[in-house]
Amino acid sequence: MTAPVARYAQRMARLPEALAILELHPDGLPLTQLASELGESTEALREMFLAYYRADVLGLPNFRLPVIEFVGSDTEYADPSTAQVVRVVQADPEHELGVQYLSAEQLGALYSAGVDLLALEPDNALLAQALEAFRVGLWTVTAPEGASPGADLAQQLNDAARARRRVHIVYSRAWLPGTAERIIEPYRVIRSRRGWEVDAGPVDDEGRIRTFLVSGIRELQVLDQRFGRPTDVDALISANREPVEVELVVPQTGRWAVDRFAESVRVLQDDEDSVKLRASFLPPVDHRVGLVLICCGPEAFVMSPTGVQDAGADLASQLLEHHGA
Repeated sequence: MTAPVARYAQRMARLPEALAILELHPDGLPLTQLASELGESTEALREMFLAYYRADVLGLPNFRLPVIEFVGSDTEYADPSTAQVVRVVQADPEHELGVQYLSAEQLGALYSAGVDLLALEPDNALLAQALEAFRVGLWTVTAPEGASPGADLAQQLNDAARARRRVHIVYSRAWLPGTAERIIEPYRVIRSRRGWEVDAGPVDDEGRIRTFLVSGIRELQVLDQRFGRPTDVDALISANREPVEVELVVPQTGRWAVDRFAESVRVLQDDEDSVKLRASFLPPVDHRVGLVLICCGPEAFVMSPTGVQDAGADLASQLLEHHGA
């Protein structure tokens, strides 16, 4: 009896065909139009592209050059979770689908990403079989032992999100001293370059949710209490992860701090002693920018937006007050 093909594998099999169509439309195509041509649903197509687009988020350094991007109606970059148009950004995009040119280090990173996914889905037999076959083929690579740190907590949160059960956590706050106890409603668990993260409610009075680093969770207890998943949860997550662009000048010796706390960085002007950058920061923007300014010293300053120009001084005041100085 032939084993059934995983639904994910069936969907990704349409990727070469989708890229070939997009290559004929340099300005991109609406997902609805492309889905119609492929005979797929729009959401299934988005899921396929997101899985491909976010490969680097799973820790695959230099896995491939950028191949596709998501844009809005004004042809500017848009959030991949909500963008209506997708386009290719290099010629011969299908060439990037193969893994035959990956180095042993990159293949090991790919295997590690699969191990992390299996940590969230321990009952996924098809994934386990695929990983075992992959491991056997990696005889030249030292495969990582077990999942990444925090994977056990991430699995519990992922299970709670699926069952829609509230979770009590003791959390070491990233931006304030000490720990805090709270009851959260986990909506989505992902792994970013910061490690495992959970997007969670409840929605606050300003209509926002929060993101917690799993590495900051000291204690976790899944409760019997159920919660209702908001109908606009995808929009809430997108808004919570909407980056803010900040233009700033830092000394050359402080560029590492911008790379550390920003999601993306573009050099606008590069001089011998300083560099002008445009960096994208996730909320809380003022705290992240404040850390950059403190790390870089008095020679660093923000050009725009004006709302975060005093972020360094504000954060320094908070730290001094906390330590009683």
